Amino acid sequence: MNAYAGRVARVDLTSGKWSVEESASLTQRFLGGRGVNSWILLNQLAPGVDPLSPENLLVFGAGALVGTMAPAACYTSIGSKNLSTGGINYAHAGGHFAPAMKQAGFDNLIVSGRSERPVYLYLHNGKVELKDASHLWGKTTWETQEKIREELVDDALRFLTIGPAGENLVRFAIAIVDKTRAAASGGLGAIMGSKNLKAIVAKPTEQISIAHPRRFQDLANSYYSLMKNSDFVKLISQRGTHGTYSKNMNESCSLPTRNVADDHWDPDRMAIIDFPQILSGETNVRKLEERFPSCHNCPIQCGFVVYEVVKGPYAGLKLNAFEANAVFAFGSRCDIVDFAALLKIFEQISLMGLDNDAAGVVISWAIDCYQKGILKPEDTGGMPLAWGDAGCVLELLRMISQNDGFGALLARGVQEASKVIGRGSEYYAIHCKGQDNVDALRSAKGWGFGNVVSLRGGRHLDGSPTTEYQAISRELGEKLYGVPTAGDQTAYEGKGKLTFWYSCFKAAVDALGICYYTTWWGDHSFLGPKELAAMISEATGSPMSADDLFLIGQRIVNIEKAFNTIHGGFSRADDMPPKIFVDEPIKSGRYRGELLDECKWNEMLDEFYEMHGWANDTGQQTRDGLLQLDLSDVWQKLEAHSGN
Repeated sequence: MNAYAGRVARVDLTSGKWSVEESASLTQRFLGGRGVNSWILLNQLAPGVDPLSPENLLVFGAGALVGTMAPAACYTSIGSKNLSTGGINYAHAGGHFAPAMKQAGFDNLIVSGRSERPVYLYLHNGKVELKDASHLWGKTTWETQEKIREELVDDALRFLTIGPAGENLVRFAIAIVDKTRAAASGGLGAIMGSKNLKAIVAKPTEQISIAHPRRFQDLANSYYSLMKNSDFVKLISQRGTHGTYSKNMNESCSLPTRNVADDHWDPDRMAIIDFPQILSGETNVRKLEERFPSCHNCPIQCGFVVYEVVKGPYAGLKLNAFEANAVFAFGSRCDIVDFAALLKIFEQISLMGLDNDAAGVVISWAIDCYQKGILKPEDTGGMPLAWGDAGCVLELLRMISQNDGFGALLARGVQEASKVIGRGSEYYAIHCKGQDNVDALRSAKGWGFGNVVSLRGGRHLDGSPTTEYQAISRELGEKLYGVPTAGDQTAYEGKGKLTFWYSCFKAAVDALGICYYTTWWGDHSFLGPKELAAMISEATGSPMSADDLFLIGQRIVNIEKAFNTIHGGFSRADDMPPKIFVDEPIKSGRYRGELLDECKWNEMLDEFYEMHGWANDTGQQTRDGLLQLDLSDVWQKLEAHSGN
């Protein structure tokens, strides 16, 4: 099969047996990655299954372009029932594991059951080996990689691992690729842990064939050069995501502060950890000239930047790929201005296998409630919780990872923890559909809307547009999206339509396995539907138009929507924002006074549902809408579920 390995591996951890199926019928309809994963989950997972039970499925997928020379075609997609919401979950990690998995002989891997003892899977030469991982249980993600590499004596191996948080079934545990590349949201690490699955290791041995290799390579080279020479890539490869985004997000009032008391951090505090301050040489952190290897064939290279702590309690720490989200979650949200401490926190969540966003949300909620007197010393085991206390945050991360003391409560995630505490703490617990949500939602209306309507809950990568932060012109917004207000941050008009477009586009991008930064989401001079369709056409030999590609993305979204209906029971009410963003405005900065207007929000929701062909009153899918997408089989599943 051109562009594909052509095989799906199915592993039953209970019996220790595995088998192989052809992938062609799945990839022809849904391309790969997230698309195939979600289709498998909808069709093969029974309603009512507990996410932590052996019956739950974990599906790993490499997108249609992964393993080729397409720019940044490196994403591993992981699907399962969401531990936080009960609905769909899909998470993605860059790095090198997905190309290795595909070149080991598999487009997708379906894992069920539960092993009696810890194991890891070794993929190579079209085979799956189950290997004992008892000696790895309790090890960090980094230690696990090192131990397995020593064991198998092979530098070509690529890894996807969990840490102690996953073993201890922390509800926001994650899987890690290449030390810091995280497949986050939905408790995937805990689901792996519940199956006694410590890691998956892939050895690349097979080449992926291309239908038109010369034309494909010419396209890939031209796109790679376009991005590599752009101002955006020059900036992000020199500064990383923190140095590129953090200050700008604060100036746009999109940096959640002291939980969500404000969406604008004191500029003097922001300046302490800003990129120019680090370069000044006056801090305890320096940026090194050395570079860390980027993700597979990546022109963006956002993980290039390497920091070293040169003095203080964390001296000697060297870390790459520090993310802007760590500043959102632990800088402004917990009011920490020690950059060395933020690096240490990011290292710890990577080692332990914790979701950066969810950990920051639940810890900032706890500090907020303690400062308000809602949480008492007897609730925290006598531990005082204060803004700006990095030592406190690091200790809480340890306790969460080990399910220890007060950390065991926080390990449930912010929704469940607030239900246990009560006393009005639920108002300050920021989640969407039960999934902890790290983003500020009040100033940029489309960005906030995309977070809330996300099918996996509270994630901006599922439909939130970057057009508002790019401040694109009315002319460009009209030309590309039919939304002249696309670049107007505080406008509600057209943002339902814009979020619809990005939700479908992102689903198609995930099915291809391409990094989102290489697309219009990163820069409007990069890859749109037309360019992506051209690449997959040359790779497979089957012509595909931009409209065809977008339609596949729309179908994937509808598969996941149906899964949410059957397994999560979500309705229109679940697409409304947390109440605090409606009640309390931004208190400082350029957009002081901005909040969310429920009437205008409902208008965005009406527009979003109309674009998808969903019913306005319930938010549910309709027969006509699904038939227009050639998804009659999905409608039949919904009818059978409802008993009609």
